[in-house]
Amino acid sequence: MARKSTEAKYPVKIVEDAFAEGGAQLAETLKAVAGSESPRVAVVADANVVQRTEGLGRKMGKFFQDNAVQLAASPVVISGGEKVKTDNFQSAMLVANSLVDAKLGVNDVVIALGGGTVLDVAGYAAAQVRGGIKVLRMPTTVASMLDAAFAEYAAVDTVAVKDAFRIRSEPAAVVIDPLFAKTVLDGVWRAGFGEAVRYAAVCDGPLMKKLAKRAEAIRSRDYDALKETVAECAASRAGKPYPTFALWCAARLEAMSGYKLPHGYAVAIAICIDCAYAVKAKKMKESDQELVCRALADCGALDGLPHSHHLLGQSESLLRGLDAWALFSGSDSISVPGALGKSVMMESPDRAAFTEVIADFLSVSRGEE
Repeated sequence: MARKSTEAKYPVKIVEDAFAEGGAQLAETLKAVAGSESPRVAVVADANVVQRTEGLGRKMGKFFQDNAVQLAASPVVISGGEKVKTDNFQSAMLVANSLVDAKLGVNDVVIALGGGTVLDVAGYAAAQVRGGIKVLRMPTTVASMLDAAFAEYAAVDTVAVKDAFRIRSEPAAVVIDPLFAKTVLDGVWRAGFGEAVRYAAVCDGPLMKKLAKRAEAIRSRDYDALKETVAECAASRAGKPYPTFALWCAARLEAMSGYKLPHGYAVAIAICIDCAYAVKAKKMKESDQELVCRALADCGALDGLPHSHHLLGQSESLLRGLDAWALFSGSDSISVPGALGKSVMMESPDRAAFTEVIADFLSVSRGEE
Protein backbone atom coordinates (compact mmCIF):
# COMPACT_ATOMS: atom_id res chain seq x y z
CA MET A 1 0.00 0.00 0.00
CA ALA A 2 1.24 3.50 -0.76
CA ARG A 3 1.48 5.55 2.37
CA LYS A 4 2.44 9.13 3.05
CA SER A 5 5.24 9.81 5.47
CA THR A 6 3.90 10.99 8.78
CA GLU A 7 4.48 10.77 12.48
CA ALA A 8 2.23 8.42 14.38
CA LYS A 9 -0.61 10.26 16.08
CA TYR A 10 -1.78 7.30 18.12
CA PRO A 11 -0.51 5.16 21.00
CA VAL A 12 1.34 1.92 20.30
CA LYS A 13 1.45 -0.58 23.17
CA ILE A 14 2.95 -4.04 23.43
CA VAL A 15 0.84 -6.01 25.91
CA GLU A 16 1.44 -9.72 26.43
CA ASP A 17 -1.81 -11.62 27.07
CA ALA A 18 -3.85 -8.44 26.56
CA PHE A 19 -7.24 -10.02 27.42
CA ALA A 20 -6.01 -11.62 30.63
CA GLU A 21 -7.86 -11.04 33.87
CA GLY A 22 -6.88 -7.62 35.13
CA GLY A 23 -5.78 -6.55 31.62
CA ALA A 24 -5.56 -2.90 32.56
CA GLN A 25 -3.43 -1.68 29.65
CA LEU A 26 -5.87 -2.70 26.93
CA ALA A 27 -8.84 -1.48 28.98
CA GLU A 28 -7.20 1.89 29.62
CA THR A 29 -6.35 2.26 25.93
CA LEU A 30 -9.92 1.48 24.89
CA LYS A 31 -11.30 4.02 27.36
CA ALA A 32 -8.84 6.67 26.24
CA VAL A 33 -9.68 6.09 22.56
CA ALA A 34 -13.43 6.23 23.21
CA GLY A 35 -13.21 9.06 25.74
CA SER A 36 -15.48 7.09 28.05
CA GLU A 37 -15.18 4.93 31.16
CA SER A 38 -17.66 2.53 29.58
CA PRO A 39 -16.77 2.36 25.87
CA ARG A 40 -19.00 0.69 23.29
CA VAL A 41 -17.10 -1.64 21.00
CA ALA A 42 -17.58 -4.04 18.11
CA VAL A 43 -15.14 -6.85 17.37
CA VAL A 44 -13.99 -8.01 13.95
CA ALA A 45 -11.87 -11.13 14.35
CA ASP A 46 -9.75 -13.35 12.13
CA ALA A 47 -11.22 -16.87 11.88
CA ASN A 48 -7.73 -18.38 12.06
CA VAL A 49 -7.09 -16.68 15.41
CA VAL A 50 -10.46 -17.68 16.83
CA GLN A 51 -9.96 -21.32 15.82
CA ARG A 52 -6.38 -21.58 17.06
CA THR A 53 -6.64 -19.68 20.35
CA GLU A 54 -8.30 -21.90 22.91
CA GLY A 55 -10.96 -20.17 24.99
CA LEU A 56 -10.50 -16.80 23.30
CA GLY A 57 -14.22 -15.99 23.22
CA ARG A 58 -14.71 -16.69 26.92
CA LYS A 59 -11.59 -14.75 27.80
CA MET A 60 -12.67 -11.69 25.80
CA GLY A 61 -16.18 -11.82 27.22
CA LYS A 62 -14.89 -11.81 30.79
CA PHE A 63 -12.45 -9.02 29.94
CA PHE A 64 -15.26 -6.84 28.62
CA GLN A 65 -17.45 -7.54 31.65
CA ASP A 66 -14.67 -6.93 34.19
CA ASN A 67 -13.63 -3.64 32.61
CA ALA A 68 -17.07 -2.11 31.90
CA VAL A 69 -16.60 -2.42 28.13
CA GLN A 70 -19.93 -2.69 26.30
CA LEU A 71 -20.00 -5.18 23.43
CA ALA A 72 -22.44 -3.51 21.02
CA ALA A 73 -22.96 -6.53 18.75
CA SER A 74 -21.95 -10.13 18.27
CA PRO A 75 -18.37 -10.36 16.96
CA VAL A 76 -17.96 -10.62 13.20
CA VAL A 77 -15.56 -13.43 12.31
CA ILE A 78 -14.07 -13.37 8.81
CA SER A 79 -11.49 -15.51 7.04
CA GLY A 80 -7.86 -14.51 7.07
CA GLY A 81 -5.73 -14.44 3.93
CA GLU A 82 -5.92 -12.33 0.79
CA LYS A 83 -9.12 -14.00 -0.42
CA VAL A 84 -11.10 -11.92 2.08
CA LYS A 85 -9.97 -8.82 0.20
CA THR A 86 -10.91 -10.20 -3.23
CA ASP A 87 -14.50 -11.26 -2.56
CA ASN A 88 -16.16 -8.34 -4.34
CA PHE A 89 -16.64 -6.35 -1.10
CA GLN A 90 -18.74 -9.09 0.54
CA SER A 91 -16.68 -9.23 3.75
CA ALA A 92 -16.31 -5.46 3.93
CA MET A 93 -20.08 -5.03 3.58
CA LEU A 94 -20.72 -7.73 6.19
CA VAL A 95 -18.62 -5.74 8.65
CA ALA A 96 -20.12 -2.39 7.62
CA ASN A 97 -23.69 -3.61 7.95
CA SER A 98 -22.92 -5.07 11.37
CA LEU A 99 -21.61 -1.68 12.54
CA VAL A 100 -24.66 0.12 11.17
CA ASP A 101 -27.07 -2.38 12.74
CA ALA A 102 -25.30 -2.05 16.10
CA LYS A 103 -25.72 1.74 15.90
CA LEU A 104 -22.04 2.41 16.36
CA GLY A 105 -21.03 6.03 16.01
CA VAL A 106 -17.92 8.17 15.84
CA ASN A 107 -17.28 7.89 19.59
CA ASP A 108 -17.38 4.09 19.56
CA VAL A 109 -14.53 1.68 18.76
CA VAL A 110 -13.98 -1.25 16.42
CA ILE A 111 -11.45 -3.78 17.71
CA ALA A 112 -9.83 -5.32 14.63
CA LEU A 113 -8.16 -8.55 15.73
CA GLY A 114 -6.26 -10.45 13.07
CA GLY A 115 -3.70 -10.51 10.32
CA GLY A 116 -3.15 -7.73 7.82
CA THR A 117 -6.03 -8.65 5.53
CA VAL A 118 -8.53 -8.64 8.38
CA LEU A 119 -7.17 -5.30 9.60
CA ASP A 120 -7.64 -4.00 6.05
CA VAL A 121 -11.23 -5.20 5.66
CA ALA A 122 -12.27 -4.01 9.13
CA GLY A 123 -10.61 -0.65 8.59
CA TYR A 124 -12.10 -0.23 5.12
CA ALA A 125 -15.61 -0.79 6.48
CA ALA A 126 -15.18 1.28 9.64
CA ALA A 127 -13.76 4.24 7.73
CA GLN A 128 -17.00 4.63 5.79
CA VAL A 129 -19.68 4.01 8.41
CA ARG A 130 -21.05 7.33 9.69
CA GLY A 131 -18.00 9.17 8.44
CA GLY A 132 -15.50 6.94 10.20
CA ILE A 133 -15.56 4.84 13.37
CA LYS A 134 -12.39 4.58 15.47
CA VAL A 135 -10.37 1.39 15.03
CA LEU A 136 -8.08 -0.18 17.60
CA ARG A 137 -5.83 -2.57 15.71
CA MET A 138 -4.67 -5.77 17.38
CA PRO A 139 -2.38 -7.53 14.86
CA THR A 140 -1.97 -11.28 15.29
CA THR A 141 0.53 -12.31 12.61
CA VAL A 142 4.21 -11.46 12.57
CA ALA A 143 3.90 -9.36 9.40
CA SER A 144 0.94 -7.39 10.73
CA MET A 145 2.73 -6.71 14.03
CA LEU A 146 5.65 -5.29 12.08
CA ASP A 147 3.83 -3.55 9.23
CA ALA A 148 0.09 -3.66 8.55
CA ALA A 149 -0.90 -2.44 12.02
CA PHE A 150 0.70 0.92 11.19
CA ALA A 151 -0.80 1.46 7.72
CA GLU A 152 -2.41 4.81 7.03
CA TYR A 153 -4.87 3.28 4.58
CA ALA A 154 -7.18 0.30 4.44
CA ALA A 155 -7.71 -1.43 1.12
CA VAL A 156 -9.37 -4.26 -0.78
CA ASP A 157 -8.30 -5.86 -4.05
CA THR A 158 -9.56 -6.57 -7.51
CA VAL A 159 -8.61 -9.85 -9.15
CA ALA A 160 -5.70 -8.17 -10.96
CA VAL A 161 -4.74 -5.23 -8.74
CA LYS A 162 -3.77 -5.50 -5.08
CA ASP A 163 -5.18 -2.69 -2.89
CA ALA A 164 -7.06 -1.21 -5.86
CA PHE A 165 -9.71 0.31 -3.59
CA ARG A 166 -8.20 2.32 -0.75
CA ILE A 167 -9.47 4.71 1.86
CA ARG A 168 -7.63 6.61 4.55
CA SER A 169 -7.95 4.67 7.81
CA GLU A 170 -5.30 5.46 10.38
CA PRO A 171 -5.70 3.52 13.64
CA ALA A 172 -6.82 5.23 16.84
CA ALA A 173 -4.42 2.92 18.68
CA VAL A 174 -2.31 -0.19 18.11
CA VAL A 175 -2.07 -2.89 20.78
CA ILE A 176 0.32 -5.74 19.96
CA ASP A 177 0.00 -8.99 21.88
CA PRO A 178 2.98 -11.12 20.75
CA LEU A 179 1.35 -14.28 22.12
CA PHE A 180 -1.01 -14.34 19.14
CA ALA A 181 1.96 -14.97 16.84
CA LYS A 182 2.22 -18.44 18.39
CA THR A 183 -1.00 -19.40 16.60
CA VAL A 184 0.36 -18.91 13.06
CA LEU A 185 1.82 -21.56 10.76
CA ASP A 186 5.59 -21.82 10.32
CA GLY A 187 5.59 -20.17 6.91
CA VAL A 188 3.56 -17.22 8.15
CA TRP A 189 5.89 -16.80 11.12
CA ARG A 190 9.08 -16.88 9.04
CA ALA A 191 7.86 -14.82 6.12
CA GLY A 192 6.56 -12.12 8.43
CA PHE A 193 10.11 -11.36 9.55
CA GLY A 194 10.65 -9.95 6.05
CA GLU A 195 8.70 -6.87 7.05
CA ALA A 196 11.22 -6.14 9.80
CA VAL A 197 14.01 -6.49 7.25
CA ARG A 198 12.19 -4.27 4.74
CA TYR A 199 11.88 -1.53 7.35
CA ALA A 200 15.38 -1.77 8.84
CA ALA A 201 17.19 -2.01 5.49
CA VAL A 202 16.16 1.54 4.60
CA CYS A 203 15.38 3.12 7.98
CA ASP A 204 17.66 1.72 10.69
CA GLY A 205 21.08 0.29 9.88
CA PRO A 206 22.01 -0.82 13.42
CA LEU A 207 18.67 -2.62 13.72
CA MET A 208 19.29 -4.33 10.37
CA LYS A 209 22.53 -5.79 11.75
CA LYS A 210 20.70 -7.05 14.84
CA LEU A 211 18.05 -8.68 12.67
CA ALA A 212 20.69 -10.46 10.61
CA LYS A 213 22.14 -11.99 13.77
CA ARG A 214 18.69 -12.98 14.99
CA ALA A 215 17.44 -14.52 11.73
CA GLU A 216 18.20 -18.16 12.54
CA ALA A 217 16.48 -17.83 15.91
CA ILE A 218 13.40 -16.55 14.09
CA ARG A 219 13.49 -19.58 11.77
CA SER A 220 13.38 -21.84 14.83
CA ARG A 221 10.38 -19.89 16.20
CA ASP A 222 12.23 -18.46 19.17
CA TYR A 223 9.52 -16.48 20.93
CA ASP A 224 11.93 -14.19 22.77
CA ALA A 225 13.58 -13.30 19.45
CA LEU A 226 10.18 -12.37 18.06
CA LYS A 227 9.33 -10.20 21.07
CA GLU A 228 12.65 -8.37 20.74
CA THR A 229 12.03 -7.78 17.04
CA VAL A 230 8.53 -6.44 17.56
CA ALA A 231 9.61 -4.13 20.38
CA GLU A 232 12.67 -2.80 18.56
CA CYS A 233 10.80 -2.16 15.32
CA ALA A 234 7.97 -0.38 17.13
CA ALA A 235 10.43 1.81 19.02
CA SER A 236 12.52 2.55 15.93
CA ARG A 237 9.71 3.53 13.63
CA ALA A 238 8.16 6.14 15.96
CA GLY A 239 8.20 9.44 14.10
CA LYS A 240 10.02 8.05 11.06
CA PRO A 241 8.71 8.10 7.48
CA TYR A 242 7.03 4.90 6.41
CA PRO A 243 9.20 2.99 3.89
CA THR A 244 7.69 2.27 0.47
CA PHE A 245 10.72 0.22 -0.53
CA ALA A 246 9.86 -2.99 -2.44
CA LEU A 247 6.09 -2.48 -2.27
CA TRP A 248 5.62 -2.04 -6.02
CA CYS A 249 7.19 -5.44 -6.69
CA ALA A 250 5.59 -7.34 -3.82
CA ALA A 251 2.09 -6.17 -4.76
CA ARG A 252 2.58 -7.18 -8.38
CA LEU A 253 3.93 -10.62 -7.48
CA GLU A 254 0.89 -11.29 -5.31
CA ALA A 255 -1.53 -10.24 -8.04
CA MET A 256 0.32 -12.26 -10.71
CA SER A 257 0.03 -15.36 -8.54
CA GLY A 258 -3.71 -14.90 -8.14
CA TYR A 259 -2.91 -14.15 -4.48
CA LYS A 260 -1.63 -17.68 -3.95
CA LEU A 261 1.83 -16.32 -3.08
CA PRO A 262 1.60 -15.21 0.56
CA HIS A 263 2.33 -11.55 1.23
CA GLY A 264 5.42 -12.21 3.36
CA TYR A 265 7.07 -14.37 0.72
CA ALA A 266 6.30 -11.75 -1.95
CA VAL A 267 7.88 -9.04 0.20
CA ALA A 268 11.08 -11.05 0.71
CA ILE A 269 11.49 -11.68 -3.03
CA ALA A 270 10.76 -8.03 -3.78
CA ILE A 271 13.41 -6.90 -1.28
CA CYS A 272 16.05 -9.02 -3.03
CA ILE A 273 15.09 -7.68 -6.46
CA ASP A 274 15.17 -4.05 -5.39
CA CYS A 275 18.45 -4.53 -3.50
CA ALA A 276 20.04 -6.05 -6.61
CA TYR A 277 18.77 -3.13 -8.68
CA ALA A 278 20.19 -0.67 -6.14
CA VAL A 279 23.59 -2.38 -6.36
CA LYS A 280 23.47 -2.26 -10.17
CA ALA A 281 22.63 1.46 -9.96
CA LYS A 282 25.58 1.93 -7.55
CA LYS A 283 23.34 3.12 -4.72
CA MET A 284 23.90 0.17 -2.39
CA LYS A 285 27.06 -1.71 -1.44
CA GLU A 286 27.23 -5.39 -2.35
CA SER A 287 28.16 -6.20 1.25
CA ASP A 288 24.97 -4.53 2.49
CA GLN A 289 22.93 -6.37 -0.13
CA GLU A 290 24.44 -9.63 1.08
CA LEU A 291 23.59 -8.80 4.71
CA VAL A 292 19.95 -8.06 3.88
CA CYS A 293 19.36 -11.03 1.58
CA ARG A 294 21.19 -13.45 3.86
CA ALA A 295 18.96 -12.39 6.75
CA LEU A 296 15.90 -13.19 4.63
CA ALA A 297 17.30 -16.59 3.66
CA ASP A 298 18.38 -17.48 7.19
CA CYS A 299 14.99 -16.69 8.74
CA GLY A 300 13.07 -18.61 6.08
CA ALA A 301 11.36 -15.63 4.46
CA LEU A 302 12.68 -16.77 1.07
CA ASP A 303 11.23 -20.26 1.40
CA GLY A 304 8.55 -19.29 -1.14
CA LEU A 305 11.13 -18.56 -3.84
CA PRO A 306 11.22 -22.04 -5.46
CA HIS A 307 7.46 -21.81 -6.00
CA SER A 308 7.77 -18.37 -7.62
CA HIS A 309 10.16 -19.08 -10.48
CA HIS A 310 7.32 -19.01 -13.01
CA LEU A 311 6.45 -15.48 -11.88
CA LEU A 312 10.03 -14.24 -12.13
CA GLY A 313 10.17 -15.70 -15.63
CA GLN A 314 7.53 -13.16 -16.68
CA SER A 315 9.60 -10.01 -16.17
CA GLU A 316 7.54 -7.90 -18.57
CA SER A 317 4.40 -8.65 -16.59
CA LEU A 318 6.19 -8.12 -13.28
CA LEU A 319 7.41 -4.69 -14.36
CA ARG A 320 3.83 -3.58 -14.86
CA GLY A 321 3.96 -3.19 -11.11
CA LEU A 322 5.93 0.00 -11.73
CA ASP A 323 2.99 1.38 -13.69
CA ALA A 324 0.55 0.43 -10.94
CA TRP A 325 2.85 2.05 -8.39
CA ALA A 326 2.89 5.29 -10.39
CA LEU A 327 -0.91 5.33 -10.28
CA PHE A 328 -0.89 4.78 -6.51
CA SER A 329 1.84 7.27 -5.68
CA GLY A 330 1.38 9.90 -8.38
CA SER A 331 5.04 9.56 -9.37
CA ASP A 332 7.17 7.18 -11.41
CA SER A 333 9.88 7.32 -8.74
CA ILE A 334 10.57 4.38 -6.44
CA SER A 335 12.47 4.08 -3.19
CA VAL A 336 15.53 1.79 -3.15
CA PRO A 337 18.22 1.17 -0.53
CA GLY A 338 21.24 3.43 -0.33
CA ALA A 339 23.67 3.17 2.56
CA LEU A 340 22.45 0.58 5.07
CA GLY A 341 19.49 2.05 6.92
CA LYS A 342 18.96 4.76 4.29
CA SER A 343 16.91 5.03 1.12
CA VAL A 344 17.19 7.02 -2.09
CA MET A 345 14.54 7.90 -4.65
CA MET A 346 15.13 6.66 -8.19
CA GLU A 347 13.30 8.61 -10.86
CA SER A 348 12.05 6.77 -13.93
CA PRO A 349 13.44 3.32 -13.05
CA ASP A 350 15.52 1.66 -15.76
CA ARG A 351 13.31 -1.20 -16.95
CA ALA A 352 16.07 -2.80 -18.99
CA ALA A 353 18.26 -2.91 -15.88
CA PHE A 354 15.39 -4.37 -13.85
CA THR A 355 14.87 -7.03 -16.54
CA GLU A 356 18.53 -8.04 -16.21
CA VAL A 357 18.35 -8.05 -12.42
CA ILE A 358 15.25 -10.26 -12.41
CA ALA A 359 16.82 -12.68 -14.89
CA ASP A 360 20.01 -12.90 -12.83
CA PHE A 361 18.05 -13.41 -9.61
CA LEU A 362 16.00 -16.17 -11.21
CA SER A 363 19.13 -17.89 -12.51
CA VAL A 364 20.86 -17.78 -9.12
CA SER A 365 17.78 -18.98 -7.26
CA ARG A 366 17.59 -21.98 -9.61
CA GLY A 367 21.21 -22.77 -8.87
CA GLU A 368 22.27 -22.12 -12.46
CA GLU A 369 25.22 -19.94 -11.42
